[in-house]
Amino acid sequence: LRDNRIELVRASWHELSISVSDVSLSDEGQYTCSLFTMPVKTSKAFLTVLGVPEKPQITGFTSPVMEGERMQLTCKTSGSKPAADIRWFKNDKEVKDVKYLKEEDTVRKTFTVSSTLDFLADRSDDGAVVSCRVDHESLNSTPQIAMQVLEIHYTPLVKIISSNSWPEEGQSIILTCESKGKPV
Repeated sequence: LRDNRIELVRASWHELSISVSDVSLSDEGQYTCSLFTMPVKTSKAFLTVLGVPEKPQITGFTSPVMEGERMQLTCKTSGSKPAADIRWFKNDKEVKDVKYLKEEDTVRKTFTVSSTLDFLADRSDDGAVVSCRVDHESLNSTPQIAMQVLEIHYTPLVKIISSNSWPEEGQSIILTCESKGKPV
């Protein structure tokens, strides 16, 4: 092996060790160690290299969104090998009904994984935090997460509140008009 990333660690009659720095996907494959005796003895090992997924990105959100409009948020990550797992959460609660797409880059033998969250905007979603979580064995149980805070505009609800439910003749009464909408 002629590569300046490969270093001889130990060479003795009993052991030959090498180290490979800055490992890339092209380093994957079968490695053979030969002992030049009569007959020649060999030992083989297959090295599997994991592709680390890129930090996910959420696209498709335009702010603000009107209540009742359809929202399609897409989360995408590239470079994973094997394919990464994507999950969606809304305020830390997992959303299950999502579309999932896996595309293989046949040259690099890595995967681009995307998932689409499709729902109708509701006033209860205003201020909600939507997150996309990428899990992969190369991440050592520390998922990569992308987040998006939702801003939903909605028409006001109006109500009149009376200071006295059953006013009597001659009493004062205060009527308050209350409205809740976004924008205010």
